[in-house]
Amino acid sequence: MCGVARVCSSRLRSSVPAALAVAALVGLPTSGRAAERPKLPARTLRGPAAQLNQYPTLGLATGAQRAASERLLADMRRAARPWRNPAAARAAGFDLRTARRRPGDRSVGILHAEHRPYRNDDHYLDPTRPETLVYVNAPGRPLTLIGVMFSMPRGGRGPNPGGPITRWHTHLVCMVGNKRGLSPRADGSCPAGAVKRQGSEMLHVWFTRDLRSAFAIHAPYPELCRVGLIPATACGSQHEHHG
Repeated sequence: MCGVARVCSSRLRSSVPAALAVAALVGLPTSGRAAERPKLPARTLRGPAAQLNQYPTLGLATGAQRAASERLLADMRRAARPWRNPAAARAAGFDLRTARRRPGDRSVGILHAEHRPYRNDDHYLDPTRPETLVYVNAPGRPLTLIGVMFSMPRGGRGPNPGGPITRWHTHLVCMVGNKRGLSPRADGSCPAGAVKRQGSEMLHVWFTRDLRSAFAIHAPYPELCRVGLIPATACGSQHEHHG
């Protein structure tokens, strides 16, 4: 059975979801073309990440939608406890191979640890089967779990039990036919033969202390810093541009 916080639907078999990017926490740009695009209305349930407001407007949700969001967050916190230990996450099937650091690398970044079988099942928005775990990867300290990411098959529309709180977003990816999408190059271009388009729908749940930032579109750096999930050396005004 699938309740509010465990929403299941039939499998959409037409495609493979888009790839995940590993983004650096230090030195993220605070402006650019994405920032210039007009924002979509706060009631919007899905859309390009660059056009959605960073934080949901809680006042737009009904009492039932807010309660559903709170249950989803609580269920996700509970289910994710074992995965705070990277060894346990690895044993559960999450891919942490990209956590290895090159000699001399002192950067602080975000690691998306994907679970391939969960990405190919028919459980969507299931706290016990998230498609991806999100960790902070910092030098000299263990991986720190900061959230999870749910994702849909290409063309699928994610469920919105929390209404305007549980919003789904997409990113531009470079695609060749029906192959898995890849992040564009640093200059925003795609390799020859690839076409840029919006990838699969995603929804993040962040382990902050408040409902608003827990359902932010991008990593909510001020709130994650406030609870100590991001190293103090990587916290600062340059990461507060989403606020």
